[in-house]
Amino acid sequence: MSKIEVQSFFYDLIHCKDKILSVFNEFDEEYGEDERGSLVAGIKEMEDGKLVNLLVNVQKMAQGYEQIKELMDAAEDAELQASLEDNEDDDDDD
Repeated sequence: MSKIEVQSFFYDLIHCKDKILSVFNEFDEEYGEDERGSLVAGIKEMEDGKLVNLLVNVQKMAQGYEQIKELMDAAEDAELQASLEDNEDDDDDD
């Protein structure tokens, strides 16, 4: 199994997720009966500043997941290289 060191941006991801979900919960409470759906109604009725904040949090979360993907790829590559080196060492022993 690949090992990934915990990075500080992991905590930012959790923070952004919590902020986004709290906004969505507010939408559900306030616009739950709206025919457009709570998400659409909430975004359309949201103040510009709050909408920008929501979108910034979504963007930060997307960037964080991209960084996680890069870390996972690097860890998998390192694991593959180590495995290949072990196989070469085993072949040299024969």
